[in-house]
Amino acid sequence: MIEGTFMREFGYAVRGFLTVRKDSMRVPLKGSLALRAEPDSSLFTGDLTLAPATVNRAVRGTNLFTATVQIAAESPVIGVVDPEGRVFAAVSVDAVIAAARAAGRTLISGGSCRTSDHAIVPLRSKPGFSLEQGGRLVGSYRRPPFTGGGWVTPILNLLIAGPGNFVVIDLIPVGPGAGCPAAPRAR
Repeated sequence: MIEGTFMREFGYAVRGFLTVRKDSMRVPLKGSLALRAEPDSSLFTGDLTLAPATVNRAVRGTNLFTATVQIAAESPVIGVVDPEGRVFAAVSVDAVIAAARAAGRTLISGGSCRTSDHAIVPLRSKPGFSLEQGGRLVGSYRRPPFTGGGWVTPILNLLIAGPGNFVVIDLIPVGPGAGCPAAPRAR
């Protein structure tokens, strides 16, 4: 960064969901995103933090299974806003199934069941996106296979690994100074 220039910083609440292989099941996403954009540039980078999510499937009021899932960013979000105001971004994430129960039995516990590699999640917006106002980002990605889930692992991989996973994220500006320049950093 050039001495005396200001980074533009933006804070967002993250709300949204991801789907599991074109199924109706949605994993809720809640968290935060702190973005930094270079002045006079359309490039940005940011730190994504997501809270653990609980998903379940019930039939006629009977809970078939419940799982706690943690999605963690393994890289900064990087992206660009094009001249038409479209965002093109990407983030690398890991997924951990921290716990899973079915029919009253514990299937997974301890957080050892995780994706075998990072998933690269491309995100994009419709034209007219503004870093100051936030908005919706969407994407589709391939989820890597899971490992460490014991005898459940092959079933998980059959049901949820592979292509056809979708994500929808709403970025909601938060906090004082959202969209305001940050103070210059000391050298």
